[in-house]
Amino acid sequence: MIIIMRRYFLEGETYVMEDYDKLPAFSSFLPGLAGIRGIPVWVYYTNRGQGINSFGVHNKSNAIMEFNPANTAYENTAVKGFRTFIRCNGVFYEPFFPSLLKTERTMYMNKNSFKIQETNADYGLRITITYYVLPEEPVGGLVRKVELENISEEEKDIELLDGLPKIIPYGIKNGDFKEMSNLLKSWTEIKHRDTIPYYTLRATSDDSAKVDEIEGGYYYLTVKEGSILPVIYDGEVIFGQETSLLYPVCFLEEGLAGVLKQEQCYANKIPCGFTPVKTSLKPGEICRFSTLTGYSRTPEQIIKNSIHFCIDGYFDEKEQRAEEIVKELTQDVDTHTAVSVFDQYVKQCYLDNFLRGGYPYIFKEGDTKAVIHLFSRKHGDPERDYNFFSIAGEYYSQGNGNFRDVCQNRRNDVFFHKDMDSFNIKTFYNLLQIDGYNPLEVRPSTFQIREETREAAEEFITSNVIQGIDKMKAFLEQPFTPGQAAAYLADKQVRLGVSDDEFIAKLITFCNQNIEAGFGEGYWSDHWNYTLDLIEDYQKIYPDKMIALLFQDNTYRFYDSGAYVLPRSEKYVIYKEQVRQYGAVIHGEEKFNTPDFNKNGTNWLKDEKGNIIETTLMVKLVTLALVKFTTLDPEGMGIEMEGGKPGWNDAMNGLPGLIGSGMPETFELKRLLIFIRTWIQKESSLPLPLEIHEFLIKTMEALESLEEFAYWDKMTSLREEFREKVRFRLKGETCIADTSLLSAVFNRFLNKVQMGIDKACTYGKGIVPTYFTYEAVEFSSVLNHKKEPVLGYNGFVKAKVKAFRLKVLPVFLEGPAKLLAGLEDKDLARELHYKVKTSDLYDKKLKMYKTSVSLENISMENGRIRAFTPGWLERESIFLHMEYKYLLALLKAGLYKEYFEEIKTTLIPFLPPMQYGRSILENSSFIASSANPDTKVHGRGYVARLSGSTTELLSMWIELFAGNQIFTLENGELVLHLKPRLPDWMFDERGEVSFILFSGCKVTYQNKGRKATFGADKAVIKRILLPEGECVRGKVLTGERALKVRDGRIRELMVILE
Repeated sequence: MIIIMRRYFLEGETYVMEDYDKLPAFSSFLPGLAGIRGIPVWVYYTNRGQGINSFGVHNKSNAIMEFNPANTAYENTAVKGFRTFIRCNGVFYEPFFPSLLKTERTMYMNKNSFKIQETNADYGLRITITYYVLPEEPVGGLVRKVELENISEEEKDIELLDGLPKIIPYGIKNGDFKEMSNLLKSWTEIKHRDTIPYYTLRATSDDSAKVDEIEGGYYYLTVKEGSILPVIYDGEVIFGQETSLLYPVCFLEEGLAGVLKQEQCYANKIPCGFTPVKTSLKPGEICRFSTLTGYSRTPEQIIKNSIHFCIDGYFDEKEQRAEEIVKELTQDVDTHTAVSVFDQYVKQCYLDNFLRGGYPYIFKEGDTKAVIHLFSRKHGDPERDYNFFSIAGEYYSQGNGNFRDVCQNRRNDVFFHKDMDSFNIKTFYNLLQIDGYNPLEVRPSTFQIREETREAAEEFITSNVIQGIDKMKAFLEQPFTPGQAAAYLADKQVRLGVSDDEFIAKLITFCNQNIEAGFGEGYWSDHWNYTLDLIEDYQKIYPDKMIALLFQDNTYRFYDSGAYVLPRSEKYVIYKEQVRQYGAVIHGEEKFNTPDFNKNGTNWLKDEKGNIIETTLMVKLVTLALVKFTTLDPEGMGIEMEGGKPGWNDAMNGLPGLIGSGMPETFELKRLLIFIRTWIQKESSLPLPLEIHEFLIKTMEALESLEEFAYWDKMTSLREEFREKVRFRLKGETCIADTSLLSAVFNRFLNKVQMGIDKACTYGKGIVPTYFTYEAVEFSSVLNHKKEPVLGYNGFVKAKVKAFRLKVLPVFLEGPAKLLAGLEDKDLARELHYKVKTSDLYDKKLKMYKTSVSLENISMENGRIRAFTPGWLERESIFLHMEYKYLLALLKAGLYKEYFEEIKTTLIPFLPPMQYGRSILENSSFIASSANPDTKVHGRGYVARLSGSTTELLSMWIELFAGNQIFTLENGELVLHLKPRLPDWMFDERGEVSFILFSGCKVTYQNKGRKATFGADKAVIKRILLPEGECVRGKVLTGERALKVRDGRIRELMVILE
């Protein structure tokens, strides 16, 4: 008899999947939250076998259990993952193995742990496995708690082996293991085999003249009833010659005694880690033990720390602490409505958002503060097998990320962390280059002692270091991360007179914070789009600080890259008798060879004297707008993808080659121009670098009426000339520009952009196109003086274009989503929404929004999207980030009724769980649409969690519960506006909804009539109750009261609606 339950449900904060291994396969992960002073490990799991399909430390290369793409992981997990072999009264049984049918299996998923349980009535046993990452210890590890319970009425004699069939020794990279494991096993070394096995290599395995010893290793240990159990590290004594690992032949034939009597040998083998246990269980008794597998810098470190592991209750406390850590972090968005699944979903999105963008941790000492983003990582996992992820295995752990991802996912930081101030704005605007592009890779921040504070720093070290003063001074000669400082203190046994945390926090006050970045893979056309969000969200909280932000901080910089965008004369080439734009970006050796240019580090634009160029945020905005305005396409509609990469939709990677352009960037340019026009005259003048001022004047002069192609050619030439001028250095001279003149110029820019938008809207049958390409219809080869074709950097013949023909691509959701978000006329917004919903962008079967209509009739040259199956990845699927952008646009346009109607079938927690196929608390990158030829996958989510959709959800959450302009400055006075936009069904039986404002103030909306807070018959705020019985009539708080809320001095508000 096969027992099939196939049910998903929420049990408190735990998501439950019954009969989990019979359900569609999915991949997820533990967040690796080990606390500020803990060592994270990365852990991926699936609903196959015993769950864990891979884990490791630091990055993708350092896998303890082999990292596999999702499809392979689903195949391998039951065999190569954790295994449990049992002889119950002499009869063999392997729980969780696929061949067993008469079992009940359940998976319980929490935010920082998960467990699986199998009940087998035939054997009278129930086994429960719980996984979590060891928190707040100097060694990183995955904890696996095993509980075997006798649920029968008879005593059971149990022999058990539990563990991992393969552990990759530290020093073997995951990729090398896949390709050369047979060779690399020759380097294997296991130290301390009789106590806590330490898996490493004897030396580096590179084919190089330089050979070093390996520092670091993995460990495996099990604690049962306060004792560390022996470990089997030689898999041959368990499996014999059964190299498929399907059956533990030796254990089957001879039992535990037969296994243990064999001599183990690890030489020239890939080792394992198994724990042998022999016990008797009376009815109702439980055999319980915990296995810890992870990374330690030295074998001595893990042996020293293992003393704590044997203390009674240690692992119970750590399991509880693992859950407390995530609860403390997600308390920032604690929400209570009548819909508990929504409340839990918000917390999960908040967690996943900072796993991608980082959780701000602020070092504050007097007036000095520094911000680092903890716990972040570039999204890479079994379903994103193409990405290399990194999670620093150190205290204060930071990770790498891409500019676009990190910038978006930090968008709402200022709402949750008041001490952030303008940190994110400065970080991302500093990373914008003078040519309008930016580095792809955003790396963890480092700190370096300032020369002017070095003497004070050394005095501080002398006063607070008891032992190791010289070591500490030597360490501080180079840039460091807080985690590296903490590790150095421990490794070098530096003794302090204060706590490590106090020491590091004070040390940082003597330092400059270095924003670290790298070019990466190219220049995307959309990355700058997301930076204005940071300023606008800052304005919602700090309207009284905007002048200082825009004009008074003159320490903004321009990131300087060795990679630069070529002019048309070098990248327009002939390919198959057509003009293409190939090889748009090259690395300039001239710049790399400049004496003060750090080829592998972060560089800032300098003047001819070697001084770093510093300016204001407004100047950076003006420069960005100017460059992007001159990047409008030949028809003046989209912004060209002239940097070699497309916009948000990476799968349209062929568009730059087809001289493509995008309307989403034009809508963002319009928004930027409006912002500049609004604020620039707050000051009478603006000092501009000479080169930018000249570029601006020439652009203004070129606005005079010209035929379209001639106008585009002129603008493009001006941009190319400007880039050539600023490629190496600026002169260091400034020009004082009259802001009234600048305002007039940018108003003309705005008019020109609006003309292009109006023109674009005439295409697409009422839905603005997202992409255009341009076909060269008049062109010639570039010839040298010998009349021979001239080749470009990419080896193709260069081309000179004289005329283009416009091609309009099929409709994508991104264009109308961007347009909708900026519409102030509700009728126009409603009309656009109706057109979108009645178009093929709407999946009528799933009642969701696809990325695009059918792409069947476009060429493969447009990008890999065309080669994908319809309804899969970016092609005609429900790509959650873009769908959520569209939902947020409905809110921004004031279409509240339409928004709440749409989220019933589009918001993840409201989807049918069986259809979605994974936890409805967790987002996916995409949902297979009904365009997919496989009807079984329609509505199923793929590619777990770390998506930009989480930040869109948080922006919606803020709009719904707090409003879109939380603070304003009115007659010089700060005013707090709470403008909830909530439907009647969100209020509980008491007519209440609550949320946390600014991570510290609980706001409760009391609405006894349970009316919606929008629409004709809406409930409105009548009074606000403050602590100690103070009542404010009306709907706002002003002056000191508003300031107290913002500063966190008021911890609770009761808002009465009638």
